[in-house]
Order: sequence, then C-alpha cells, then structure tokens
Amino acid sequence: MDKQAVRHTLDHLAAVLTLKGEQARRVRAVQHAARRELLTTGRSSALEELREQVPPGLVEMLRIPGLGVAKVRQIHESLAIESLAGLEAAAADGRLAALPRFGTKTVETVRRGIAALRQAGGPRLFHHAQDEIEAVRSALAALEGVLRVEIAGAVRRRSEIIGSLDLVAVHAGDAAREALVRRLGRASGVTEIAGREGAVTLRFASGTVVDVLLTTPDRFGLDWIRATGSAAHVATLVARARETGVSLDGTFGDEASVYRALRLAWVPPELREGNGELEAAAGGTLPRLVAQGDLRGFLHCHSNYSDGTVTIAEWAAACRAAGYEWVGITDHSKSAAYSGGLATEDVTHQHAEIDEVNDGAHGFRVLKGVEADILADGTLDYGAAVLARFDFVIGSIHSRFGMSEAEMTRRVLTAMDDPHFTILGHPTGRLLLQREPYAIDLDQVLAKAAARGIAVEVNADPHRLDLDWRLVRRARELGVTLSIGADAHSTAGLSNVAVGLGIARKGWLEAAQVLNTRDVDGFLSFARRRAA
Repeated sequence: MDKQAVRHTLDHLAAVLTLKGEQARRVRAVQHAARRELLTTGRSSALEELREQVPPGLVEMLRIPGLGVAKVRQIHESLAIESLAGLEAAAADGRLAALPRFGTKTVETVRRGIAALRQAGGPRLFHHAQDEIEAVRSALAALEGVLRVEIAGAVRRRSEIIGSLDLVAVHAGDAAREALVRRLGRASGVTEIAGREGAVTLRFASGTVVDVLLTTPDRFGLDWIRATGSAAHVATLVARARETGVSLDGTFGDEASVYRALRLAWVPPELREGNGELEAAAGGTLPRLVAQGDLRGFLHCHSNYSDGTVTIAEWAAACRAAGYEWVGITDHSKSAAYSGGLATEDVTHQHAEIDEVNDGAHGFRVLKGVEADILADGTLDYGAAVLARFDFVIGSIHSRFGMSEAEMTRRVLTAMDDPHFTILGHPTGRLLLQREPYAIDLDQVLAKAAARGIAVEVNADPHRLDLDWRLVRRARELGVTLSIGADAHSTAGLSNVAVGLGIARKGWLEAAQVLNTRDVDGFLSFARRRAA
C-alpha cells in the first residue's frame, strides 16, 4: 500500500473512531498501531472490526462533503438517522434544519452533497438504487402521454450492487413519442435530457441519472425483457429465437408471450442472469421461488438488551402486525462489549421478560435466541451451560477478520461442532462497497452445514446481503437449509427482509429450503435436533 493510500485509510480510521465516541488519545494510539499493520500487510484489522461496531449508513454519510464527523454524530444521536435516505428525508421535512447549529445553510450543504454523490456515478447499494428509481418511476408515471412505467435492469433483477438505473416507459405510438420526449425534458427536477434511438437519459437536480427505454404497448413485453435481463440472458434468448425460427419482430404485449413463443416458461426477473435459467425454463424445472407470504418467522433482531432500540414487547407487536407468527430475538453475546452484549446475568432477566410477553401474546410466540460470537479458537461465547438456556443460537464472526483462510475455516468448522449451533450468521463477513469477505473455504463450511443440519444465513442487512446469491445457489445444490435474517436493530429493519428475499430468490431458493417458512414448532424441532 502506497503512502497516499495509507494516509487515506488512517484518516478514515480516525473518523470512524471519533464517530464511535473515542477520545483523541485513543484515536492517535489506534492510528499508530494501524500504520505499522498497513505498511506490513496492506490492511487494518482495527478498521475492519470497527465496521462491525458503527452502522454502515453513518460511514456513508461521512462521504458527504462539508458534513463532518461531529455533525454526523449529532444527526445520529438526535434523530436516530442511520442512512442517506433517512438523512435526505430529514433535510426535506425540516427536522435537520431544526437541530442546534444546523439551519438552512447546512441543510443545503447536505442536499448538494447527496446530489454530488449520485452525480459521481459508480456502484450503489440496492436499497439506495431502489429508492431512487421508484421516486423517478412514480413521477414519470404521472406525465401526460405515459401509459405505463416499469423498473427494469439490475434493480428489477434484485442485484446487490447497482450500476445504472433503468426504466421502460410505454406510450401510445410513434406519433406520441416526440411529444413524450419533450414532456420528459420538462419533468420536475430534470436538468438534462439526452436522446438516442428509442431511449432517453434523464439527469435530475438530485443527482440521479436514469436511462428510459421508450416503447409501445405491442412491443412492451419484449422490450421489458431486453431492458431487464443480463446481457447473457438476452443473448441466449435471441439465440434460441434464431435456432427455433421464431421472429421477435411481432407483437409481444407482455413478457409471458415472448417466453411462450419460444416454448419456455416465464422466467422470474431475479433469475435472468444467464446461469441456466432458460434451460430450466425449457425443461420445466424452474424453481417455485420463495415469497414473502411463505415466511412465518422473523429472525435475527436485536433488542434494547444489546444494541437495538426496541423492547421485547415492541418486537412482538411489530412482527405480529407484519404478518409473522413468531420472532426470534438474538441480542449480541457478552464478548461483543462494543454493542452492549448481553451479560450472563442479564440472560435470566431477558428470558423472564420474554416469558411475560408470551403469556399475553395469544397466537404469537417470542423465541429466546442469541447471536453468539465465534471466538478466535472456534468456541462459542458463553459456554454450554448458558447456551443451553436459549431456544436457538446464531453463531457469527465479529472480530479477527485478518486470519488466514486455513485459520478462519478451522475457526468456523470448530464452532459448528457445538451442538447448540443452529444458524451460521453473515457467513463471509462482507460489507458491500466497504469490506471484502474474509478468507474462508466456504465449500468446506457449506458441506459441514449440510451434514450437521446447521442453517446458513442470508443476512438481509442491505449493507451485507451475505451470503452472496451465487453461493446461496451453491448451498441449495448441497442441500443446506438457509435462513433469511433481518439483522434488524429497530422495527424499521422489518423492511430488510424484502431485500434479503431478493437475494434468496436470486439463489433459486424455494420455500421448503428456507428455515423461516416453518411454523414455530417446526423451527424449534430443527434447532433442537442437534442439541438432543
């Protein structure tokens, strides 16, 4: 790592430490130790572990020019905002301007900063891209002459990282196209419009840039497929049309008519990656993908017993209102001091509170879970006597990310020998656009999970989405049971499940392969099978 990269990393380390509330002396000491490690290994274990301790959305907010660490801390502590979307909403509704030492000037700085981040382009996380594109879709759908507007591209395929934003807009016919293009250029917030044959690119004052494919009702089905599928999916589809003598110049009012003409089953958008989905569509072997309505339990959530903001009763009420039959509370274990991990003596108090909530929650169940740290030697935090008191255990790594592949693999495999181990949490430790996965032999881990009856998590935190969808499919092929874990720290995290569900679907998962689709007795049976 060159000197400039080292300096940038040390500055970022200092910012995150300060965001966490560390004193200047502590910041300097950590920087000094990190400098030696960076020059020797090219990585900072301190920074990697800090990223477990600070909400990723706050780190994103540090990228806004002129905002600074102090103001990000103030925003977080005063308004409980942990995301760019939340920050933008607070700037719009007046909450930000009402903070001490903020006002309209700072709010305008925030707005310009968010716009600058968008204008800079580059990849963005799925949930940010989804919010951006949905706002544009709704605005364009209200324009005169627009019959229909649909999301396409990587957002529709539920990819974890999004490059471009794509829409398909339907107009009445060629005669209406020129008038529509003029209206698009005059649409609210549009600062620039560039056209090419059959499509336009819109640039908004917010920084959002969107490619809009213009089509007619009789061509909508084919054009939506072309605008949605990966290059490999579309190329394979076109090749099949050529091989079977099917002309794609006809009328295709919906997607199903295109696939039907090619003697294929309709392919769900999440699968359109060119990874064998058309062969499965031809052979009738496409999976019936898991859907929100299949999920009966809500897993991986933190309460105010560790680093969550929600009480046990509030989690029960929120999950019940969202249509779930049970919720598994999983606070951090005692070694996670940075997140107020659950001390051994507090386990009794928490379990008594859960029992009290269950006594009054007829037809709903709160389960006693824990997210136990997998320690460096592969043992689970607490030990057998305490772990046996929980209904289930998620084992996760939150430290020592710099281990070699052999060491990390041995660490996880050792933990999986513990009979209380139910679910492997965020299995590769990645933070999208912030931290690469740690080195680990996942083939060994997945094989052992399948053999031992341990579930592997699809962590639905939009900053993680870990397990990667490609590995989800590999786990499916090996017979591993998967769970969708929200990793939620407030009831706002209920929305994480929809994002994680997209990754599960991209991995070809069916309901029977997902642990959360079981009723409470079925889930407990799975958890207790190894401990028996």
